[in-house]
Amino acid sequence: MQKVQLKNSLILFLTATIWGVAFVAQSVGMDYVEPFTFNMVRNFLGGLVLIPCIWILDKINPKEKKILNEQEKSQARKLLLKGGVCCGVLLAFATSFQQTGIKYTTVGRAGFITAFYIIIVPILGLIFFKKKCRSTIWLAVVLALIGLYLLCITDGFAIGKGDFYVFICSLLFSLHILVIDHFSPLVDGVKCPVFSFL
Repeated sequence: MQKVQLKNSLILFLTATIWGVAFVAQSVGMDYVEPFTFNMVRNFLGGLVLIPCIWILDKINPKEKKILNEQEKSQARKLLLKGGVCCGVLLAFATSFQQTGIKYTTVGRAGFITAFYIIIVPILGLIFFKKKCRSTIWLAVVLALIGLYLLCITDGFAIGKGDFYVFICSLLFSLHILVIDHFSPLVDGVKCPVFSFL
């Protein structure tokens, strides 16, 4: 059990590292291309990487395949397409607002404001889905925001045009996370993003 917890913690650490470094890459990218071009290339590459993953993951970890009739297959495809479109539309708008905002604000501010989704997601989950969080989760959220502020905001806090765009991005990412939470038990977690990319 401890090995699994250690592995999961390391994966979360790696994810956080990649997430943080990505802001620097996004900011540097704005010196060479416009936001929509940057996002198009990024999402195209993401889709290309995920397509082989569908085949590889099916080979490594084959799931018990149920025998579905044509009507059930059609319903499963529609659900996968619906999940992919919903995730894709929200992802497209969220990354576009974020990338545009990064043009007009600092990397630290963009990271801090984007991370507001850690408090927006539980609030929206409570409002729309009646999902309650324990008090320890709320405490962790507040401590995380304080830590992010201390790490990212070094030159005082004032709201500019870029900050506003990135805050809209944070709201959209919050909705994106809730949509993923809804569809992930219902559809393949790799195939759904491929539909959102392509």
